[in-house]
Amino acid sequence: MDSKQNKQKAHKTKTMSNKEIYRILAFEFQQQDSLGIKIDLIAEMVSSLFYPNDQNGEAKQNFKNLITQSFKSHCYKDEINEESFCNAMNSVEKYINEETTDRFLQKIFKRHDSDKDGFLNQQEFVFLMKNYKDSHLTEADMLAIFNRMSQGDPKGVSYENFKKYSL
Repeated sequence: MDSKQNKQKAHKTKTMSNKEIYRILAFEFQQQDSLGIKIDLIAEMVSSLFYPNDQNGEAKQNFKNLITQSFKSHCYKDEINEESFCNAMNSVEKYINEETTDRFLQKIFKRHDSDKDGFLNQQEFVFLMKNYKDSHLTEADMLAIFNRMSQGDPKGVSYENFKKYSL
């Protein structure tokens, strides 16, 4: 088989869903060499994967606590089975997706908050909108959106309102 055929074959390979991956991991945790694995070990392992370079350890510890709480709410006597593992990981995945969205919005907000006062004033907001706008939006549309999002606050659009209207 030449490299072109290998690439085509690799391209046709089905990607596994998260649920399939969770089921494989749960099966691995149930093997004899890891029988009775405890929730705290899973939480340590998963949090280390997501926060390998956490300088002060705070983000990793918070994530570890979330994982532990999720597993405890889905497991019996700190032991896991395939179903409880999948359910716990689904709730962790939901948190990760929400956190990723929040981080993305924070980056956009902070990048455009040029005076670093925690608000987007009208000029900062219009600049943001010009960077990300729909081609059909006019300057008047952008100002109307700014007025709605700032809710009359003279400082401008807070991050909370930016997030609320962005989702």
